[in-house]
Amino acid sequence: MSAPGAERDQQAGHVAVTVRRSLFVDSVRLMRIAEELGRLPDVARAVLVMGTPANRAVLDEAGLWSEAAAGAAADDLVVAVRARSAEAGRRALERAAALLGAGRPAETAAEIARPRSILAAARRAPEARLAVISTPGPQAAAEAQQALSAGLHVFLFSDGVDLADEVTLKRRAEGLGLLVMGPECGTAIVGGVGLGFANRVRPGPIGLVGASGTGLQEVSTLVHRMGAGVSHALGTGGRDLHEAVGGATTRRALTRLAADGATRAIVLVSKPASDRVAADVLAAAVATGKPVVACLLGWRGRAPGGIRVAATLEDAARAAVEAVGLVAPPLAAPDVPVAPGGRPSRVRGLFVGGTLCEEARALLGDAGETFVDFGTVEYTRGRPHPMIAPDLRTAAIAAAGDAPDVGVLLLDFVLGLCAHPDPVGAAAPAIREARERARRAGRGLHVVAHVVGTDDDPQKLAVQEDALRALDVVVCPSNRLAAETARRLAG
Repeated sequence: MSAPGAERDQQAGHVAVTVRRSLFVDSVRLMRIAEELGRLPDVARAVLVMGTPANRAVLDEAGLWSEAAAGAAADDLVVAVRARSAEAGRRALERAAALLGAGRPAETAAEIARPRSILAAARRAPEARLAVISTPGPQAAAEAQQALSAGLHVFLFSDGVDLADEVTLKRRAEGLGLLVMGPECGTAIVGGVGLGFANRVRPGPIGLVGASGTGLQEVSTLVHRMGAGVSHALGTGGRDLHEAVGGATTRRALTRLAADGATRAIVLVSKPASDRVAADVLAAAVATGKPVVACLLGWRGRAPGGIRVAATLEDAARAAVEAVGLVAPPLAAPDVPVAPGGRPSRVRGLFVGGTLCEEARALLGDAGETFVDFGTVEYTRGRPHPMIAPDLRTAAIAAAGDAPDVGVLLLDFVLGLCAHPDPVGAAAPAIREARERARRAGRGLHVVAHVVGTDDDPQKLAVQEDALRALDVVVCPSNRLAAETARRLAG
């Protein structure tokens, strides 16, 4: 059943909202429906999200809120549209209902004959060595257990997996000599093959292990930018260095890189880690006998001898390049004149990369106003990751123009194999709208951005950076430089 649609006038149009109770729809299908609604005449924006508290807060901040959504639960689907008129809004909601109610096409004979389980697929492809799993969290652990039973390493993209299930999976994998990369493993490169959001980087002698998807992407692309290359980039999932998990996949990945003749230096990247587990994995890193650079954001422990500690992701990439005997060229900060005097403003950071968000937050300190990672589970439940479907982040960008103390907007754009085909193009209207809202309020708004990627990625690094510059956005070659530039502009 749907709650009655509700409409209200907004500064930039008319908002129409409806709630579909207890309706789960595949997140990629939601993205496609939102894109189709956005192409309707007189529709400015359309968002389809599950009714989690975080999603409701974003809708409110973006001016897409109606009391019709007030009672939405986490398993309810909220459809919100901003249109030029009440009639256009109603037509968009009717079209959304039709698209949500449309059945899938009948399966072809070839589709019916496809394997219906990982075990069946493994029997058909005995040469397979790895399973890629992206299903809702409650089912993902069972699928991963099937993959381990088939003797396969696991790339577990899914989020929403219970911590206890993760511990069970990784303990079993350790006994079988297999890797479980994940859950919430956004990226990996195995023997030159990219998984998830991986970027296209040149092959080379640097191996990466990361309990951080965008951290791996930032380091691997900076290594590429600095002239070196990557042998493997093994993701572990963001909780691998949690006390309960114990760094199981990280230690296993280090062992594999130690035995890999193509890997001459290793980079270890993680979000904040348990002190005990950090000490354990650093000891395992020393045992590899290879040069190791560790970037454990937020960790304040003492590393053992033989480990080079990097304070930022950029420092980690540079140290790794130098460890294999190359000279890393410096990355130049943009020339940004800052007017003297005046009241200092604040920086609002709106990120699709969690590690990038954490690093920027730490670098900005008290100059930061609000930092949001749209890749956390409260924003991705029932919808694609913002690197695929950036609509919630886009709505928040536009809304930032209304914040009276925000003078700088800090953004990341992450390219890669599965990412949005044109992330800057998707954000461009919202950047213009944010500046226009600030202008109407008599304020200016600087925008600073960093693009994670290479020119070999489908979206092309240079194309995306040029598109930002055309919007008068300050573009920085690393996340570290973007955060520091934003701080300077904030005064």
